[in-house]
Amino acid sequence: MRLNKRENNLYVGKLAMLLILSFLMGCSSTGNTKGIPSSYSSPEMKANEDSPMKISKLESITIPSKALDKDMRATIYLPPGYQSDQSYPVLYLLYGYGGNENSWFTYLHMGDAADRLIESNLIDSLIIVSPDYGNSFGVNSDPMDAPVPVGVDAGFYEDYLIHELVPYVDRTYSTMKDKQGRWIGGISMGGYAALMLGFTYPEMFSKIGAHSAALWTYNSTDQFTGQRDWLYANPALRELRDPFLLSRSNELNEMTIFLDAGVEDPLSEKDELLYQQLQEEGISAQWETSPGGHDFAYWSSRLDDYLLFYAELKM
Repeated sequence: MRLNKRENNLYVGKLAMLLILSFLMGCSSTGNTKGIPSSYSSPEMKANEDSPMKISKLESITIPSKALDKDMRATIYLPPGYQSDQSYPVLYLLYGYGGNENSWFTYLHMGDAADRLIESNLIDSLIIVSPDYGNSFGVNSDPMDAPVPVGVDAGFYEDYLIHELVPYVDRTYSTMKDKQGRWIGGISMGGYAALMLGFTYPEMFSKIGAHSAALWTYNSTDQFTGQRDWLYANPALRELRDPFLLSRSNELNEMTIFLDAGVEDPLSEKDELLYQQLQEEGISAQWETSPGGHDFAYWSSRLDDYLLFYAELKM
């Protein structure tokens, strides 16, 4: 069959797109046995020109979870020159609603930012862990507690993240195993989850980053009220889950908290209110806002600031 020039160009374009999609799908699948890391160098990870063998790596791992009764995936960033005889701080990064364990690296290019700041001696070498946690908001939930909104995942995700994921990472990698070397952060839904988990387990984390965190104050500006009403279905659940209440009930004096949101983000008002409350309670917190909305463009523009908060090199 002979194709004219236009048809030939369309055919070549479609073929190229299919090849790209098949490559991306292959990268996203773990294809490894339970608990066995599958390591690869991401295209965004660049070798240091002076030390070409010192490159960072992303590892895709699968962890069998008893809490959730299924296998869970996570993506692990190992810094350039990672060595098993050296202990590294660990940053747990949680994605926003609809994301997955690769979102921080494929859409936001966090690994590329970490490489650049490590090579520039601006931050300490660190391990970054981005786990799959569905659209669960990181809480332990039972469908018997409240009807589950469409698109939300119910299950014992808090137990998985705290009691299974963190110990697994500490057993498998060369980590600093105290709270001073363990941090947690996230965007949107992940920002909420980071606050909820960090405030609930202050003995485990020394820093929390809540970036455009999904928060509610029960006024007319609340967004996604179906998710709010599921999370806070009754006063007892709200006591366990609402960062505004948790910050009053838990001891957070040894913790540092960083909140930020774009000027055009409807959630900015809520996040700043939490910052003000933390200030009133004498808890170490900082608030930043800059141009942008609730989107990848804003979060991508803030990656350096996020990493400097978590791991800035102390001179």
